[in-house]
Amino acid sequence: MLMKAIIVEDEPRVRKGLSEMVDWEDIGFELAGTAANGKEGLELFDRTSPDLVISDIRMPVMDGLAMAEAVLERKPDVRIVILSGYDEFEYAQRCLYLGVKSFLLKPVGKEQLEEELLKLRAKWLKEREDHYIAASFMDKFRTQLPLLRAAFLEDWLNIPDRKDRGLLQENIEFLDIPFHLDWRTSVAVFELDVEEGKYSPNDIRLLQFGMHNIAEELLEGRGIVYARGNGQTVALYQMERHEGAEPFMTWVERVKHEIARYLKATVTVGIGAADAEAVEAPRQFKAALHALRLKWTVGPGVILHEGLVLPRSDRGIFLNETDRELLVHCVETGDRKQLEELLLRYFNSAPASGLLRGNLREIAFQFAGLYASLVQRLGKRLDETLSDEEMMRFREPERFLGAEDMRIWWTARFEALCSDFEGFRTDQKAKLVRSIEAFVEERIMDNVSREEAARHVHINVSYLSRIFKEATGESFSEYVLRKKIEKAIHLLKDDDAMVYEVADRLGYHDPSYFARIFKKYTGKTPSDFQK
Repeated sequence: MLMKAIIVEDEPRVRKGLSEMVDWEDIGFELAGTAANGKEGLELFDRTSPDLVISDIRMPVMDGLAMAEAVLERKPDVRIVILSGYDEFEYAQRCLYLGVKSFLLKPVGKEQLEEELLKLRAKWLKEREDHYIAASFMDKFRTQLPLLRAAFLEDWLNIPDRKDRGLLQENIEFLDIPFHLDWRTSVAVFELDVEEGKYSPNDIRLLQFGMHNIAEELLEGRGIVYARGNGQTVALYQMERHEGAEPFMTWVERVKHEIARYLKATVTVGIGAADAEAVEAPRQFKAALHALRLKWTVGPGVILHEGLVLPRSDRGIFLNETDRELLVHCVETGDRKQLEELLLRYFNSAPASGLLRGNLREIAFQFAGLYASLVQRLGKRLDETLSDEEMMRFREPERFLGAEDMRIWWTARFEALCSDFEGFRTDQKAKLVRSIEAFVEERIMDNVSREEAARHVHINVSYLSRIFKEATGESFSEYVLRKKIEKAIHLLKDDDAMVYEVADRLGYHDPSYFARIFKKYTGKTPSDFQK
């Protein structure tokens, strides 16, 4: 990237000398023009909008410092190099006051000017990079804000004993979450009722998206809703202290009705206490999930609350949220050892006589729900991953002989999904590498860098290097060099291009350096390919 510069100097000889003293383009600059005084310099600045102004101090019409002040008002980040034959403190002091930090005494030699220019360009490039990174971060932050909010709320709601109200308020403000810690709060968890085989995975995701949008639209500023990874929609409904619980219950009924009306589908809703302090939302969330489990007993399409929930078993057979997330993590990352340990821990929690039949059915449906959500993440249907016989066991837990039989069966099912996710990750990496290769092909005439390629596919540089080497067997720089040499051979043989032309077109400013690289790679000189 070239840094645009202009020269403002009233002495023609000095002005010409400065413009010809260095090879501007070779050191990364574009000389956009020259001017004979501050007034002409300001007009030139307005026409070209340079990144650097090199100016004398004492000039007719308008001096260099007056011009510098006007320039900095127009473009505060412009760099200014002041030249003067006067080694006077007054000038240096005024330069510093204006924000001009480069002050060179005449006569200026080539080496001194080049050194100053390179130093200024390095700082300019660093600031541009920092600005790009900051702007990219803010763009990504704004784009990812809904996901960040959902991740924060999910984390908060799953830790009931978190006490730091100040930190909670700080996070709420940082993520701009419409949630007031001083208002009364109720929690509802909406779950779409899906008949097996009625909808494709994409249709299910669209219905879940529609469910979330309807709940969000009807909330009308009374809190926030977010989508969980398993397709559920969580609503934190807020009321002022004098309102009571009635608005919340009316809202839940209305959302349920509108989902049925527009989506032609039913939902089951689990709710916690109808009216509680905002900081108690995690406990309400836990109660809502607990109530939602009664769907398997009471049936779908209803509103379930904590008053309907039977006393919880102390036997530890219910999957808590932490272990649900751990199981998903094990499957997605292929951690079979930890997966087996997790399942063994749950099924060994029963007494020696084995799980009671009712509890066996309860835990089977919990694992079935997790399995189905993981299959959906792969973009598959259940009948693509389960045989007819396996599907019967999936739907009818009574077919299991006992806890050990269930553990062995579910371990095998989840381990099979581990393999499916490994294939999915491999496919994703292959797509990334193909995108990187296509990017290099398009930019082969430029000095394409790893950083540019990483930004293009939205990954970091180290990850790009690792997956590219794994997939192709050569490093990114080796691949770029090979492609440049292949392109050079094509230009030399088929287009009859001269060696210096090929070097320049491929981004090599020094033809002799290009020739050395070419011979080192092919064993021949570029000229050999022209014969």
